[in-house]
Amino acid sequence: MLAPILALSLVASATFDSEQTIEQQTAFFKSQANGQYARVMALKSSAKNALEQACRNALTLPERRTIRNTLAKKLNITLPESVSFIDAEITDYEQEKQQEWLTCTGVVIPAAQDINEAGLAIRAAWQVGSQKDKANLRALLQVALNHPTTMSDAVALAADQSPEEQRLSYLDKYLKASELKLDEARASVAQTWFVNKRYKQVISLTRRCESIDCKRLNLAAQTEFDNLSADDLSSYF
Repeated sequence: MLAPILALSLVASATFDSEQTIEQQTAFFKSQANGQYARVMALKSSAKNALEQACRNALTLPERRTIRNTLAKKLNITLPESVSFIDAEITDYEQEKQQEWLTCTGVVIPAAQDINEAGLAIRAAWQVGSQKDKANLRALLQVALNHPTTMSDAVALAADQSPEEQRLSYLDKYLKASELKLDEARASVAQTWFVNKRYKQVISLTRRCESIDCKRLNLAAQTEFDNLSADDLSSYF
């Protein structure tokens, strides 16, 4: 066991001085990655228990960059810097604590290119949809709408961008709510349902959602449903 750990230490230390090193910093972690090596440092004591997961995520940074560059070139657009996505498996994972750093190595095996491009496209589309400049929204939505793994989240966004009076009919016609994956999509759909007094649907959908908006809508829908009269309730059964 000593030999693999020693090799990890020596190669990783040299690797992170390279010009090819990718760096990323959030409120909780500082991450560096190069090839099959990565290391992470917790910037808050509360994040220390999540170091292994952070190191696994850091290992995917090079592949994430490749997915971003490929999609941006294909669509001839600039993607939001804060948006990233990858569906991948990591094999041969090893890690070692080196002072304040956790260093790790592993082989990242991405899912099919179309899955990763669609996953990135829908996440970028939701962010662009919330901004004033929506120039790239159509191109991103087109990618997401044409892939089965992201179609429902794209339908939710298309409805979200439509005039309010058209949203419910659009969702009724095209949405498969059970296939929604993004909390922002669930919250948007739930908001439309809530406005149209579909409280049971709101309650069911927001149970699988962790965002503050979803929790607020769940509580509001539960309150409204509990206050329905017997005549109102008859329409639900």
